[in-house]
Amino acid sequence: MRFSLNNSTLLDCTLRDGGYYNNWNFEIKLINSYLKTISKTPIKFIELGFVNLDKNNNLISTANVNTKLLNKIIIPESLKLGVMINFSDISIESEKISRILSKFKDKKFKSKIKFVRLATHLNEIYKIRETVNFLKKHKYIVTVNIMQISELKISSIKKLSSFLYSLKVDIVYLADSLGCLNKKTISKLSKTFKKYFSGNLGIHAHNNLNLALSNSYHAYKNGFNWIDSTIMGMGRGPGNVLTEEILSKLYPRELKTGINSLKHFINKDFSKLKKIYKWGPNKFYRYAAKKKIHPTYIQEILSDKRYKPSEYFKILNNLDNIDAKKFNPNKLILSSNFYKGTPKSKWSPLSILKDKNILIIGPGNSVAKNKIKIENFIEKNKLFVIALNTSKGIDEKYINLRLVSHPLRIISDIHFHNKISTNLILPLSMLPEELKEKINRNNKILFDYGLTLKNKNNLKIKNNYCELPNSLAISYALSILVAGKTNNTFIAGLDGSKKNDSAFEETKKIFDLFKKRYKNFDVKTITKTKFKLKSFKI
Repeated sequence: MRFSLNNSTLLDCTLRDGGYYNNWNFEIKLINSYLKTISKTPIKFIELGFVNLDKNNNLISTANVNTKLLNKIIIPESLKLGVMINFSDISIESEKISRILSKFKDKKFKSKIKFVRLATHLNEIYKIRETVNFLKKHKYIVTVNIMQISELKISSIKKLSSFLYSLKVDIVYLADSLGCLNKKTISKLSKTFKKYFSGNLGIHAHNNLNLALSNSYHAYKNGFNWIDSTIMGMGRGPGNVLTEEILSKLYPRELKTGINSLKHFINKDFSKLKKIYKWGPNKFYRYAAKKKIHPTYIQEILSDKRYKPSEYFKILNNLDNIDAKKFNPNKLILSSNFYKGTPKSKWSPLSILKDKNILIIGPGNSVAKNKIKIENFIEKNKLFVIALNTSKGIDEKYINLRLVSHPLRIISDIHFHNKISTNLILPLSMLPEELKEKINRNNKILFDYGLTLKNKNNLKIKNNYCELPNSLAISYALSILVAGKTNNTFIAGLDGSKKNDSAFEETKKIFDLFKKRYKNFDVKTITKTKFKLKSFKI
């Protein structure tokens, strides 16, 4: 039996979509206040979070909703709670599907969770039959969330609509993953879907172009009866339709009784979150939407303090060149997924670095300030110089090698490295083929030293690869020097940012780890730094 409804339905997914900013760590007190406030509005459906196969099932977080969380929250009678499953997390193995669905048999879980959304890409939709049948059998309202809807062709829509209708899916949601929908496209999608799918339609609009509200209202006018929203628009990338705005648009009269409570809740609790995480549309999200770059790239770039605003568009231009809409942004940007598995590289740093005295050039301003001194120091001591990423400040002729390891750096700096002839060290064998093809090999030698990431305290250095807790260039560089059995190591330009900065803390930890594991490996700084390194006057 298919779930039916007559009027427009708002679904607030703040606790699920907003979690991309605070890692789904919403305090129970805030969740209860949020639920109580929402219950005073015309909204009746709340998406509480995700359900997945995370091993940390005991954590109370909306990243993986469980009975422990459900027992902690107070659910008003007027609200129906639901969860989302990212089908890509489980679709590869039937065993994973069975394991995750077993959670939905739990009586306590079933008593409080009323609907389930399956987030799918086009290539996954035809694998969901077993999952949908199971959920329908257990009396859940079932929604299928089709991602990157702007990229679907009419022929695909016709086929998938028939398939989803045959499964008796209750609601089909169209997700504007790339944030590039407009009214014209929505009208076209509405006409096509309504022709082939006679069930309920919903829209999940992203705010890249500041059109989420107008697009959602236009969809409503064109027959979409489910609309997603979040408090203050809190959500992945630029965020979503603002709950307070879409409520005022669709239910101006009904909202009168709850508007003061909603305003009070926003001012008291959510305004603080907005100040901390700063979600919302900007010129970078607009650019991404026009170029069809997944918005999570932008979110990652803006939150990474190693990058300056002047570098953002350079990174985006390179993302545009590698067709970023086709990548899972987590796999491309997050190092933990980017460098996994056993490294395949064969090159050993011993072949060129053994017994050499090394100078590492970092990105700090202290290099340019001490340019003449540093260049004289290099010449006098016949130092072998390795520059991190695009670090400058001395003449390029003094630099023997450049080194790059962080995924975002590899993407953003391709143009720089392709232009110069300085030889380059990087984890080449671990890169996606599409990215490898973008690196110019004609004017330089590429030294492929493997890199794989393990837990936060792991440090293993082999002849041809290393296992590290992060992919920072300094971590990778120190590993290469240890593997190469170098002599003295000096560093310049590792000035250090504010001590409460995440990049500073990461770098500090890596130095502490190397000091602990390799007591005879010593690094001296020849420029001022905030890190606790031995100074060497030049």
